[in-house]
Amino acid sequence: MNRKDILSYNTINLSLKSYFHIIFLLITINNITAQLKADFNSGSLSDLKWEGNISHFKINVEGQLQLNAAGAGESQIYTKFKVPNDSIQIDLYFKLQFAPSNDNYGKIYLFTDNVIESSANGYYLRLGENGTNDAIQVWKLEQGLPRLLGSGKLGAISGDPAEARIRCKVYRDGFWIMSTDYNGKFLFEDDLEFYDPSLMLTDSLYFGLYCKYTSTRADKFFYDDISFITVEKDTIAPAVISATVIDESTIKLIFSEGLEESSAQNILFYSADNGLGSPDQAIFVPSLPNEVTLKFNTKMIKSGISYTLMVNGVKDKSNNVKQSEAIFLLTVKPTKGDLVLSEVLTDPYTDGDDFIELYNISDKFLKLDSLTIKNAQKNESKVIRTDFILLPGKYVAISRDIDFLKNTYNPPDTSNFITATLPSLNVEGANISIISNEGIHQITIDSFDYSEKFHFQLIDNTKGVSLEKLNLLSNTNDPNNWHSATAQVKYATPGYKNSTTITPNNTPSEFGITLDKRTFTPDGDNVDDFLLINYKMQKPGFLATIRIFDAEGFPQTDLVSNYLLGTEGAIKWDGIDGEGKIMRMGLYVIFTRLFHTDGDVLEFKNVVVVANRF
Repeated sequence: MNRKDILSYNTINLSLKSYFHIIFLLITINNITAQLKADFNSGSLSDLKWEGNISHFKINVEGQLQLNAAGAGESQIYTKFKVPNDSIQIDLYFKLQFAPSNDNYGKIYLFTDNVIESSANGYYLRLGENGTNDAIQVWKLEQGLPRLLGSGKLGAISGDPAEARIRCKVYRDGFWIMSTDYNGKFLFEDDLEFYDPSLMLTDSLYFGLYCKYTSTRADKFFYDDISFITVEKDTIAPAVISATVIDESTIKLIFSEGLEESSAQNILFYSADNGLGSPDQAIFVPSLPNEVTLKFNTKMIKSGISYTLMVNGVKDKSNNVKQSEAIFLLTVKPTKGDLVLSEVLTDPYTDGDDFIELYNISDKFLKLDSLTIKNAQKNESKVIRTDFILLPGKYVAISRDIDFLKNTYNPPDTSNFITATLPSLNVEGANISIISNEGIHQITIDSFDYSEKFHFQLIDNTKGVSLEKLNLLSNTNDPNNWHSATAQVKYATPGYKNSTTITPNNTPSEFGITLDKRTFTPDGDNVDDFLLINYKMQKPGFLATIRIFDAEGFPQTDLVSNYLLGTEGAIKWDGIDGEGKIMRMGLYVIFTRLFHTDGDVLEFKNVVVVANRF
């Protein structure tokens, strides 16, 4: 029923004086509160001139007025206040920590000309009754006789707790609007409208609280944030405070206040960039007055793209409007080919913890919540709980003690971390598997059988030294694809780019055997300490034997023997000879012989210089 309908509903002009009542005690109050405002933050009831059963109430540690009676009964307090001259806005909060009934309920007397209900004129709110239809009811008193004017949402305060924040606007022509938030917050929804043409308010009236209760409910009534002010015009326009992508076609918008329905449903008032445009639907449900759901049925939202949504034309119920915007993106669970292990530390410093590092090799925004980290050798798993989103081309370190990592390795501020417990990882070696849970199915995204033997041989003590993946796009389980982190980064790079990373540009562009550098310095300073012997084959299945000769043709070490190659990859040489010693400075020939079961035999010679850094 709109206001015009309400105004025409009752044309009887009653001469009854309309005020509001408060409590069941006959007392004349000479002192009048100039302005009624009670937030109870001071911890004292003396801020206002309360009368009645004051000893039955207290202010609790939450800064709320709370009933605190000794046993079953009825309690009431009240105060006289100066009524604003213009239309009035009444704000208040209540909570009944039980399901109300006729034995346990409350009344809030908004205005009354007498403190005895049986002889008063006025209005009050009743909170609770028998049954399951409990609603906030507005009653009018005429010489003590109550008459129901209207009810809010049925059943809204029938549960435990019965709670609401109320905003009631009373206009001097007799029009009432009661808005509520049944979560006790400030997101008000219009709940009740009615018209009382006989409304007349004098300069000073009573406000009060009445509680009826059994012994088990004697401390279960709570009140807060009571105020009576002149109705002020709303001049603040609604703004988008969040945009959440539900799926590839759905976005849920949350606004700062309730919206006017027709504007909220106008699809032309919403537009997203990156080719998405306006939605096909804008869904607004009056019971959720600050929410709008946008549906994009013809164009899909893509992960890996950050979108900006422009909102222009959406109004609140006071017709305030302004342009606002929100950023949204689609996050997805990682699957195989999206995420790789990029760094592992299993031998931390004393008082430190293990860590693993993940790298996003996809173009998607990956949500890592519910990923499982597993040590398959021990059949031990831990599930990651996080709201962290890993962007394309970014790293994230996972450890139980990220503060230790930050203090020990001094990573840059752009590094990413997740605090989580990992399965126990042996120093000597273990399996680390990254598993995505898809309902009852599990997908192994990446897996690494690491060994401490993968460290640079010249490092005597690997405590606090991480293993870094060299080529992030290559096979995780290739021992040649891992190396110790460098000394320049204090032997670990948690949450940011690895110190030994190589890019796919270092792999050969033509078929055959190539070296990633002409000179390297295996001197233990972790700068150019190793050589990558890159291979690119026209078919898989070649067996490689690689032997290192000095400049005079004498063999120094056999690097690999009958090593099965794929179609593309690299074999690492760290400059160590067959006796575990560093090669002397000089020129060396790398002889590679490839044999295939179909009879093909290929041979390559490459020259490299082993040098020292001065």
